[in-house]
Amino acid sequence: MLKVMKAPCSECLFTENKIVSDARRRQLLRKISKDQTHFICHKATIEGAEYCCRNFYDRLGHTSNMIRIAERLNMIEFSLPTKADA
Repeated sequence: MLKVMKAPCSECLFTENKIVSDARRRQLLRKISKDQTHFICHKATIEGAEYCCRNFYDRLGHTSNMIRIAERLNMIEFSLPTKADA
């Protein structure tokens, strides 16, 4: 199952409030594209879970083979991190 954040966080990579520089954002997105994976939400990692960033899913998910495959297999779950994920 590919877990995707139910809603974007306030410090999302795709907002003005992002916690990284524009250069680091570009670097992250290039690596994600090269690896055909997804951006992991930093808020979820604080909770000890691995969730795809909601804005990444909505804006760039169609470019990721990993996400396209998960969609075809009906393996996408929109939710929020819980203690059970840790």
